[in-house]
Amino acid sequence: MPKSYSAGGVSVSQKGDWQGFDNPALLAVRERCGLSLVYENRFAMKELSTQQLSLSLPTPLINIGVAVSRFGYSSYNEKLAGISFARTFDELFSMGVQFNYYTVAFSRSLGSKGVVVPQIGLLSEVTPDFCLGLNVFNPMHQQLKYQEIVKDLPCLFTIGMQYRMAESFRWLLQFDKEMSSRLIVRSGFEYYPTKSIVVKLGGYGAPLTPTLGCGVMVGGFVFDVNFERHPVLGITSVGALRYNF
Repeated sequence: MPKSYSAGGVSVSQKGDWQGFDNPALLAVRERCGLSLVYENRFAMKELSTQQLSLSLPTPLINIGVAVSRFGYSSYNEKLAGISFARTFDELFSMGVQFNYYTVAFSRSLGSKGVVVPQIGLLSEVTPDFCLGLNVFNPMHQQLKYQEIVKDLPCLFTIGMQYRMAESFRWLLQFDKEMSSRLIVRSGFEYYPTKSIVVKLGGYGAPLTPTLGCGVMVGGFVFDVNFERHPVLGITSVGALRYNF
């Protein structure tokens, strides 16, 4: 799945903005249908690019989301397709579950193999200005096994918050922990000089990977772009086009 276009890559608590595979509970608070296209160019190499398409559909009983993502090139690629269901139970609690199907195409000779990967998310609007989000991806630590190949899939726990410090200023904070990796801390700030423009500044990891981005809203369309610079590997860019209708 592509990186988040939010400041610092913080996405688990972004109320009103569901990004496909980040936190299905965010889908619960959406009031309008939405279509999103995301493209990531990792380290300026097209072979490492990721494309994602997602659709959200609110209904009176439960909100539904569908998302697909593709990474790689013709000789090796990974695909992730998911369907999510989310609902708000009261002002303080929203929950979402997502069922993902992950497939890997190893090569033309080896073919492809897939596995179902569950995901669960929670969202709490503690106050009108403070939100908490929690997401667990692959809680059962599923593995993909094909012939003699065993591919570990990440078991990722994410918790984060969004705090509106002023009408035009937000602080984002997130903690990512994958079972076999060290804790990653993400943080960022979003500044809204007008209601239709946002400037995003953040960073994550150690050594620090800084991020810089902006977003522009025109009618029902929202265009986001984000850049991050790894201290060794270089620049990754993420662009997103969203439409709310």
